[in-house]
Amino acid sequence: MIPELRENTNTVIFDIGNVLIYFAWKEYLESLGFSEETNKHVADAMFCNKDWDAGDSGLVTTEEWLELFIENDPAYEKEIRTTFAGFGASIVPFPFIEEWFAYFREKGMKLYYLSNYSDEMFRQSEEKLAFLKSFDGGVFSWQEKCMKPDSKIYQILLDRYNIDPKHTVFFDDRVANVEAAEKFGIQGILFHTDIPLQMMGK
Repeated sequence: MIPELRENTNTVIFDIGNVLIYFAWKEYLESLGFSEETNKHVADAMFCNKDWDAGDSGLVTTEEWLELFIENDPAYEKEIRTTFAGFGASIVPFPFIEEWFAYFREKGMKLYYLSNYSDEMFRQSEEKLAFLKSFDGGVFSWQEKCMKPDSKIYQILLDRYNIDPKHTVFFDDRVANVEAAEKFGIQGILFHTDIPLQMMGK
């Protein structure tokens, strides 16, 4: 089903992870040549661990974040360090994004991002996020020391760019984040990768 935007929509807010980029951490981990057992240990210590959010929160330094992962499974410290050092390779922009941006731009809409993202991941993947330079603005969680679905980070974005929620649509792949946006009066759409193609009539 093609999502219908409100008639007076003039602003689009995008999540980044799994909306504009594919977070290919499994493929990245497999590319490092570890054993299947090692991959499981590293995944459980890092990507599938609650401590992943610590980096996105901006409340720990990069070094402290790495130490949290190592503490989760000290026997795999070497492999965790190796994985951490290059995990920006897990960021893969979806092929449809530039055309999707153009679709909204042609309608005169402004584009913003609102993303839970870590300083270290941004440092490693900045080149892959070059498309953000064409946006009208945005907010990263690590910079604001708060994360979606905390209402504070939505308010920061709305206030900083004088965004009217009634004229705004937000795409995110997590229900809690969409629901948090809707509490502000923003039209929230739970994202799946068919949506851009459907909207563009592909």
